[in-house]
Amino acid sequence: MGEDPSPIPDWARQVLGDDGAERIEAAIADAESGTSGEIVPILVRRSSTVGHVPLTSFTLLLLCVFLFDLPAHLAELGGTYGVWLGACWLLAGGLALGLSRLDAVQRMLTPRIDQMRQVDLRAQIEFYELEMSQTLDRTGILLFVSLLEHRAVVLADRSIAKKIDAKIWQELVDLMTRGVKRGDLASGMVQAIQRCGELLSPHFPIADDDINELRDHLVVKE
Repeated sequence: MGEDPSPIPDWARQVLGDDGAERIEAAIADAESGTSGEIVPILVRRSSTVGHVPLTSFTLLLLCVFLFDLPAHLAELGGTYGVWLGACWLLAGGLALGLSRLDAVQRMLTPRIDQMRQVDLRAQIEFYELEMSQTLDRTGILLFVSLLEHRAVVLADRSIAKKIDAKIWQELVDLMTRGVKRGDLASGMVQAIQRCGELLSPHFPIADDDINELRDHLVVKE
């Protein structure tokens, strides 16, 4: 079950480092050596829709143009008001397209509540797409990080949810989000995976006939 590993894209390598994926996969193998739980970390570039960002950026830039009456000030240097007004519209459009490509701008112009909802929804979708609900004893656990929003989610399958209080997962979320913010996501994920193994092993110790049902690798998606 699960997906085949694929090359790490440049945007992910920037936050993981050259050996980040290998460190994470080694941490999974080590953590799962003491538990029957199946730990799957996933990094996605973004969960939120950002199609509104160019128009919002353009509107805000035009607001600044009219608020400061920029065409009138420029007309004092030469040329007509209408020409400078058109130039300001074109400049605002170009800037809006450029700025809307920046993660910081996309994050700033997307309401926080929308980011939270879309990250949570994406995490739930990935849980089922990765077939984590299909493990024999329902012991899959997803460590989900959405880079654009700087948010993380932990989703545990039914058997784990019955044994471990969901409030405990906030500790793992904090480890991963701190890793994102300091530009060292790999270390944050490794720490979260190690802690996950510590939490699971008392309740779900590894059996002699344990089968590794989900591939021990980092999933990376757009």
